[in-house]
Amino acid sequence: MNRMMPERVADYVGPVTNTDVWADFTIRADDIFVCTPPKCGTTWTQTLVRMLLTGQADPAVYNNSVSPWLDCGFRDRAAQVALLEAQEHRRCIKTHTPLDGITYDPHAVYLVVHRHPVDVHFSFRDHVLNMKDDWLSYMVEGTVSEAFARFVDFPATPTGTDDLTLASVVHHFQSFWAFRDLPNIHFLHYAELSRDLPGQIRRLARILGIDVTPEAVADLAAAGSFSTMKANARRQSEEPGFQSVFRDPARFFSTGTGNKWEGRLSAADMQRYGDRADALLPPEERMWLETGRRSG
Repeated sequence: MNRMMPERVADYVGPVTNTDVWADFTIRADDIFVCTPPKCGTTWTQTLVRMLLTGQADPAVYNNSVSPWLDCGFRDRAAQVALLEAQEHRRCIKTHTPLDGITYDPHAVYLVVHRHPVDVHFSFRDHVLNMKDDWLSYMVEGTVSEAFARFVDFPATPTGTDDLTLASVVHHFQSFWAFRDLPNIHFLHYAELSRDLPGQIRRLARILGIDVTPEAVADLAAAGSFSTMKANARRQSEEPGFQSVFRDPARFFSTGTGNKWEGRLSAADMQRYGDRADALLPPEERMWLETGRRSG
């Protein structure tokens, strides 16, 4: 393991991500960063964190204004900084950038969330097809098998997760994994959130230094279920003046399940993925990235 401190040494600049904002952003000691590739449980984790911070078992305590995406390439990043600077409560901040492109502070909390890469691809595919505009549709062009082959074969790009590929997911994961011994970098997995949401809520509370009763955990787990968050998204979409980039805002939360490739990929497609994953990842890392579990 690497016991040195992480350094921001890379710039990720593209239509989806632009890391120039980090030069103008001041981290507070109690900040919480939710660090994920797209479609790995970002909003789920932000919602759980916000519910723990507020003590309210209500997914509506999360929104893009209270817990913004700091280095989003298609939003006004100066406005994002100003919004966060004005917040007096403990901040929860989203980023899709690998660790080598963000600022590390030894006092802040970094929650690194990952998911089986094949599920990431299919969740992102559904995400793109649900968008009203087609500016990301190039990532899912062709047949399901052809789009999946691009995901598997293409390298990571200098813009990080802008072109979501297996290599970019692995790069994001390994940029944090190299520093997993640091006490303020914590790994969570989508599968573990799905398997044991109450247990993961208790773990998050310990990480954040928040006391939570068994009754509160049960309430938070119910409020943090996908069915409740989908219902909240649908309710918000029906409010007067609501606007969304999605055809169906509730579909943003998909199904909350794994193995999304079943019935959609052939054995040859999965062999292609397996060979590439083996080339990119040592066995221990591949096991954790796919399942959230370690050997032994």
